[in-house]
Amino acid sequence: MPTMWKQMTIQDDTHDKLTQAYMAYFKANELFAKRQSLATKVAARLALAEIRILARLRRKELEEQYKVSKIHKQQQRKK
Repeated sequence: MPTMWKQMTIQDDTHDKLTQAYMAYFKANELFAKRQSLATKVAARLALAEIRILARLRRKELEEQYKVSKIHKQQQRKK
């Protein structure tokens, strides 16, 4: 059970960062909608770039987790 919790914590870390990045984008986008300036545009674009980076990382984590679980299931069947 502790191992499962550890995996969930690792998983949630990137997920939480992705959620926080979206909230930062949401705020930056609201500012851009109110005041369309270079600074607000850059802030919104940077937030979107951060989301893109975190989404790629999370996608890799999901793929790795799936592969591990698939291997584990195959090993269980062989026993």
